[in-house]
Amino acid sequence: MATGRTSLAVDVGGTKVIVAIVDEAGSVHARVTMATHDPDPGFSVRRVDPIEDRLTAADHLVKRIATAAAALVHDTRELPVGAGFATTGHVDADAGSVLHSGLVAGWSRFPLRDAFQRALLEAGLPEMPVAVDNDGHAMALAEARFGAARGHQHAICVAVGTGVGGGLILDGHLYRGHRGLAGLIGHSNIAFRGRRCQCGKRGCLEAYAAGPRIVDEYRRLSRASRAGERLVAPLRLQDVCARAESGDTNADLAIRRGGQYLGAGLASLANALNPSVIVIGGGVLGAGPVWFNAAREELYAHVRHTVAVGLDVVPATLGSDAVVIGAGLMARSAQQT
Repeated sequence: MATGRTSLAVDVGGTKVIVAIVDEAGSVHARVTMATHDPDPGFSVRRVDPIEDRLTAADHLVKRIATAAAALVHDTRELPVGAGFATTGHVDADAGSVLHSGLVAGWSRFPLRDAFQRALLEAGLPEMPVAVDNDGHAMALAEARFGAARGHQHAICVAVGTGVGGGLILDGHLYRGHRGLAGLIGHSNIAFRGRRCQCGKRGCLEAYAAGPRIVDEYRRLSRASRAGERLVAPLRLQDVCARAESGDTNADLAIRRGGQYLGAGLASLANALNPSVIVIGGGVLGAGPVWFNAAREELYAHVRHTVAVGLDVVPATLGSDAVVIGAGLMARSAQQT
């Protein structure tokens, strides 16, 4: 079994997990995808279980991922130099733990690095260094090394999907901030006493610009205009985009507004950080040029003219592979420490 060329990379999202073998050039050699939530875990999910010898949902998820990783390593016959684990939520990379996340029961305050190292050993893999971080940071690392932010020393990378997250590249390095939480872009405030966000606060950018909020805006516009067609639930962003392409003016306006909200929020960050590039990615990028151009135009409309000089606003180039490639880079960093 060859060693030294590849890393084990894990991308854990709200609905799916990608486990991959990634090389030092950012190429994905092999991958397996599975659902984040096991429909039949074989045990009772418990948030706190100090006495009974049962797996929590968090433990179970980590063991499933380690089992898939071991099978992937066996199939590729590539022994990774280390593992990178990127997850949604607030992560303390130095401590190797998840501080806060509603991903599965027990994911908040979960010692992820230690748990994954144990699970890999139990799955039959040799001991290896493990790095953990949130998915926004992983995306920023990948876009800075191999993607749209390559060659830039100062970049804002934002991923817009069911939420809004990202990472900051300052002086050529990922900026993590105190406790590693820098990059919570979706929770910058754009409206004093505005809409309530899923985090419980009001006026967060995420409450206006995330994919589900664009769908909500479409529903509001349709009700206000007394559109004749009854809106069926569930309605997805893809459905809104399809309606916009078919000439639904409410759908087109909702998509544009989602982009405008994003652009206004990013302008504030640009004024504070003075980047040379802002990279916009995530699932909502699939809404197309109407959404992206609205975000770009609104950003330039709000950013200070001196900050706008030399500032590019570009789509991400690594697509859905960005996080798992970033996790591979994290693994390389863990191997070097």
